[in-house]
Amino acid sequence: MSFLNKIRASAGMGNAKVDARVNEARVQQGGTVTGEVFIVGGAVDQKINGLYIWVMTQVLVEQDDRKFLQDAEIQRVNVSDAFTISAKEEKIIPFSFELSPETPLTVGKSEVWLKTVMDVPFAVDPKDKDYLEVTGNEAVERVLAAAKQLGFTVKKVTNLKSRRTRSGVAQEFEFYPGSEFRQHFSELELIFATDATGTTVYIEMDHKAKGLGGFLAAAMDMDESRMTLRYDSGRMGGVSQVADELRDTLLANAR
Repeated sequence: MSFLNKIRASAGMGNAKVDARVNEARVQQGGTVTGEVFIVGGAVDQKINGLYIWVMTQVLVEQDDRKFLQDAEIQRVNVSDAFTISAKEEKIIPFSFELSPETPLTVGKSEVWLKTVMDVPFAVDPKDKDYLEVTGNEAVERVLAAAKQLGFTVKKVTNLKSRRTRSGVAQEFEFYPGSEFRQHFSELELIFATDATGTTVYIEMDHKAKGLGGFLAAAMDMDESRMTLRYDSGRMGGVSQVADELRDTLLANAR
């Protein structure tokens, strides 16, 4: 059964059905997401108050000494204003939007998906879920490559709540140090915060008194900050130069 035929079959009774197809599931932070939303009317005409795409992920939270994953909305895109879908009518609405530069990378267990939502009065809102593969922007990818070049290996990647990001989400990378740094600290933590002009790298070493998510869960929500590196868009060197900058920063602040 074809993609559209599956939607038709499920729309035989009751509410309109919605499904989205992304043209390219692999997208860079801040890149463009394009696709089409397919809608098939149900048994009767329906007023749709709006059609939206929510960019979603999960964050690790702690409550009452219990840790669990919670869905978190990164951004919301208005695909269409109010319209009416007639009984059995088939409608295709294209969409295009820029993915938030704060969208987490889909590494480790981190997932990002699009939730397509029709706002339908007096009915359970029809929803659709489509996963993305999110890669880092230039600065993020070069810093991660530089860390690997310096011998760091990824220990864990965690999505956390943060009041210091527009999306409310921060992604923390935790690394085991290579031989050059083991005498100075036992763990490295990085968070990337990208804005309209570039990317800031927040850095912490060997923060042993960690609660949920490590230093950056707290540092991103406090006035004080730890070490940072700043890379303006289009103004950063290659991986080896970034590795030298990261090494110098770490050794200069090692305890």
